Amino acid sequence: MNPIQIPNDGGKKVNILGIPMVIRIHGRDTGGTVSAVESHDVPGGGPPPHIHRREDETFQVLEGEYEWTVGGKTFVAQKGATIFAPRGLSHTYRYLGRSPGRLMCVITPAGFEGFFEEIGALNPQQQQDIPRVMKIAKKFGLEILPPPGA
Repeated sequence: MNPIQIPNDGGKKVNILGIPMVIRIHGRDTGGTVSAVESHDVPGGGPPPHIHRREDETFQVLEGEYEWTVGGKTFVAQKGATIFAPRGLSHTYRYLGRSPGRLMCVITPAGFEGFFEEIGALNPQQQQDIPRVMKIAKKFGLEILPPPGA
């Protein structure tokens, strides 16, 4: 394996439901050990509650303030906070700020970045096709849960 250095404007840019994301480090460059994905979040944005069956995620809040729910515990995390969401535990977050927020997500082992690539390759209308998205999610061991109270 070789060292990796990605410039601040580098990485593969993808758009997931209007959220710009950058795959900073791809698992193919780390022998599948780790990947890193940066999310540029809009006010009120964030993923639905979900469970990863294959990988752990470690998040670093780079800009802004987020409300998190991990394993049934809800808390607010600000710039500089680090959150660990182990595989098998439900988690979600929502960006609370008014200007765009940023998160770095380190994924171990790598592989889930492929989900972002596949969804990002769809046009915005195709990304709204829930059965299609669920099929891709299942391929990557991702279980999307119904929103609380649904």
